[in-house]
Amino acid sequence: MATCKRPRCTGRGGVMGRLSSFRPRLAHASLIVAGVVAIKSFQMSFAALHQLSIRNLVPPDLASNVPIAIDGLVIGSIIATASFRQWSVGWWYSTVLFVLSTMLSIAGNIQYAHEIGGGVVAMFIYAGMPLTMLFAVHLTLMLWQRGKQVAAELAAELQATELGAAELEPDLETAELEGGLGATELEAESFTSPDLEHSAEPSAAGQPRLYPLESIGPGYSRGQTAGIGAQHRSAAPDSGERPQVSMTAAQV
Repeated sequence: MATCKRPRCTGRGGVMGRLSSFRPRLAHASLIVAGVVAIKSFQMSFAALHQLSIRNLVPPDLASNVPIAIDGLVIGSIIATASFRQWSVGWWYSTVLFVLSTMLSIAGNIQYAHEIGGGVVAMFIYAGMPLTMLFAVHLTLMLWQRGKQVAAELAAELQATELGAAELEPDLETAELEGGLGATELEAESFTSPDLEHSAEPSAAGQPRLYPLESIGPGYSRGQTAGIGAQHRSAAPDSGERPQVSMTAAQV
């Protein structure tokens, strides 16, 4: 089976796309019922006006033109009122046409009921057919316009969602880029941290500290290393040998 590859058959706006996304609602059921009522009312009014035309010396092969002209003008003028801007010249013209054509159709149906010997009930039945057709067509038109409005609103919401997503993507990319740059700067700062620089310097704790002697006796140097049990180097005396004496920091 060949598949349709034309743009009108495929894609989001194609026929297949619309059928796949179609979801029945209560408005669709009301639209179907209103359409059926309009068709059946037209059949009843058509039959009455057709027989009335034949009874009043209209040729049988042309008698069908009378109901088509009258009831067709009713339907066409109702649709035309929705096409023009309200209270405009075209709107008023269409309104006057459907009022006059509806009254003419009602009068013809009542006359046919009277000619066939019907009473008040028969006249009301036949007179109600043009009115029922009028209301059904008008309701069908309203439901059709409502469906188009809902579809337009859904399309606008979908477009707004897509635009919002498109605007959000660059922001996310920018945030990711800024986050990467921040991490790089943080790493660079970690290498040049003052703590690291301070820790890189040689510690003075490992070097021996020098404590000067306030009173220096003969045979001792002017500096000695700190620490318990530290030994001090004695200086050579000028004359004679003297015994070497060790002194700790605590003794000093």
